[in-house]
Amino acid sequence: MTEEIHISSLLVRCNPAQMEAVLAEIKSMPRAEISQTDPSGKIVVLFEADSDRAIGDALAKIQLLDGVASAALVFHQTCDAQDLAIEEGVPQ
Repeated sequence: MTEEIHISSLLVRCNPAQMEAVLAEIKSMPRAEISQTDPSGKIVVLFEADSDRAIGDALAKIQLLDGVASAALVFHQTCDAQDLAIEEGVPQ
């Protein structure tokens, strides 16, 4: 069976006064990467997982963080892990 990698991006809007705490929580999540931030409270998160369920769980966790007004999935792609490794030049 082929291993899949799920890549997604999330748009998070939070209270600017609580942004540092929200960023710290997101950074502590495995396979989450902060792509961009805006002082108005906008955060773009890149997330990689082994399943779409893991992405949904991460999204739900972020939505429940103190200071988060909203978090939405804006992109999701499923890739074959082997094909992705070849594209990135990772030796097999």
